[in-house]
Amino acid sequence: MERMILLTGKGGVGKTSLAAAHAVASAGSGKRTLLASMDAAHNLSDLFGFPPAPEPTEVAPNLEITEVDAGRVAEEEFADITAALSTLIARSDDDQVLDLPGFDPLFFLLRVHQLAHTDDYDRIILDMAPTGETLSLLQFPELLTWWMERIFPVQKLAVRVLRPVARGVWRLELPNAAAMNDIERLFQRLQEIQALLKDPSITSVRLVTLPERMVIEETRRSYLYLNLFGYSVDHVFVSGLYPTGEVGAFFSTWVEHQRQHLAEIRSSFVHLPITEVPRFRKDLVGQSDVARLAEVAINAHTFDVMPALAHERYVNADDGYDLQLPLPGTTTEEIDLKLTATDLAVRIGNFQRNIPLPSTLLGHDVAGAKLRDDVLTIRFRPTPQEVPS
Repeated sequence: MERMILLTGKGGVGKTSLAAAHAVASAGSGKRTLLASMDAAHNLSDLFGFPPAPEPTEVAPNLEITEVDAGRVAEEEFADITAALSTLIARSDDDQVLDLPGFDPLFFLLRVHQLAHTDDYDRIILDMAPTGETLSLLQFPELLTWWMERIFPVQKLAVRVLRPVARGVWRLELPNAAAMNDIERLFQRLQEIQALLKDPSITSVRLVTLPERMVIEETRRSYLYLNLFGYSVDHVFVSGLYPTGEVGAFFSTWVEHQRQHLAEIRSSFVHLPITEVPRFRKDLVGQSDVARLAEVAINAHTFDVMPALAHERYVNADDGYDLQLPLPGTTTEEIDLKLTATDLAVRIGNFQRNIPLPSTLLGHDVAGAKLRDDVLTIRFRPTPQEVPS
């Protein structure tokens, strides 16, 4: 697979149609393309006029679609991992061993990883859930990896030591070696998923927005949070634009509002390509309508790889190190930093990222931080040594 593109945006902005337009254009250029819906409210099959597609289904030459069902994937594709997780979080007599609330993002991502490694596709286009759910999903592998790096080794040792006692005294069956090995394999897959999703030479995120105040604000926040977690955002699509020469007096006010909001969008995403997508006269239904959208929204450079932005960069300083984080659109007041023995926690609004620190920064303190030109520079300096009295 040479390219993966994720499209997300607030509900109702047209991300599914634009994801489909990407896929139709890609397939039309001769690339084997998969269009996958990661939104629980699937509507790809409705858009293309096909029955529901839990498995990849061909809808045109070089084009397949699928609507990922996390529950089905958990039960049918990754039963070993599901069982291993169940042994860690449920009692051995629990009848609901497959009911793993909160783990849907894991199985969505495992399915993406699986499809990306089939060699069946040149490009995969992901129609993501609305932005809030997408941010939680993309945050999930790093959070779970962080947990497993710190908790799992201790838990594995405890299971090995306590299993004889648990079985003989408490009559509990703790996870066996096979289950713990499955969890280790899950850890390896999570690392591979992170590497795939954060590789800017393969994967990028595209934001779909509307020229409306509330939608623009959510798009700004999404751009900020995606940068916080190290994802490459390379394009913004503005859909729903009224054609200026074809509206009557009633919509002329809307056209003026949209013009003002477009100027705001351009200033907010000045470093990104912005594609303006007109509102069509009717709902888009069927591949021919999607192809019409592709004609106005997709061009020869749509699938090019943008120059990579370094999301985390350590810089040598005279008396220590600086960590530089691109955080577009935020303010100093919104940022909260907390240093632990092994991590730097960066919190902005409702999202927190725990950044593992390299060993060279152990024994360093945060000496200060400064936000300039949308880049947060955090200064690490050696911890002062106490002089014995």
